[in-house]
Amino acid sequence: MKKGSDNVYTLLLRLSAPLQSWGSESVYDNRETDYMPTKSGVIGMLAAALGIERGEPKPLEELANLKFGVRVDRQGTRLDDFQITRMGEKLNANLSHKVYLSDAIFLTGLSSEDAGFLKKLEEALRYPKFAVFLGRRSCPPTLPLVLGIRDRDLYESLLEEEWLVPDWRRKSQFGFSDRLQLRIVTDDALGGAVKKDVPISFSPFKREYGYRYMKEMPGKIVVKERLPVSTEHDPMMELR
Repeated sequence: MKKGSDNVYTLLLRLSAPLQSWGSESVYDNRETDYMPTKSGVIGMLAAALGIERGEPKPLEELANLKFGVRVDRQGTRLDDFQITRMGEKLNANLSHKVYLSDAIFLTGLSSEDAGFLKKLEEALRYPKFAVFLGRRSCPPTLPLVLGIRDRDLYESLLEEEWLVPDWRRKSQFGFSDRLQLRIVTDDALGGAVKKDVPISFSPFKREYGYRYMKEMPGKIVVKERLPVSTEHDPMMELR
């Protein structure tokens, strides 16, 4: 693959874990989560894989210029965690509230005309210099994390990729319906939604974020198929 103005390439990632958390608006001891991965969170993961130190703003510019999108393959469930920290005899105990997404699966894409740069990111995620995690250090991803580079634009790649929910659990996702529509949200300069979700600096002394425009695109339709009644599977498979 070569860099060319006529071609667009997309690096696809599978973001799945027992727990993940994407807090674009978290403050102090109240750590909320969005209902899908944030661009700032995924760029932070890429920066860690590349070995970029906190407080290095210039490398983040190239990452922030990537077009970003998410497909919600399994929303997961909200999990609230309350923690009490003893602050010493003279101070009151500190209560913190952290929110996670449990058992969620997302397909995310990062698009660029520079296939070489995407290949560099793919290699970094396979052999990261710093540990990568899904929003918080307590949320390591299950494998496979990297699905590869597609020779298509962002939306087309997200739309055409196979549904990531394993066969053995697909039937339970439909409920009383015979079809599901998987949400797809992408960066779009003309999009109607605005979100403060573009990292300018991850410095612990002064974190800065800019805004991006997003658009909800027509989702991927998946149809209930006749699946075997048996749900035999290896419950530890995703942790290997």
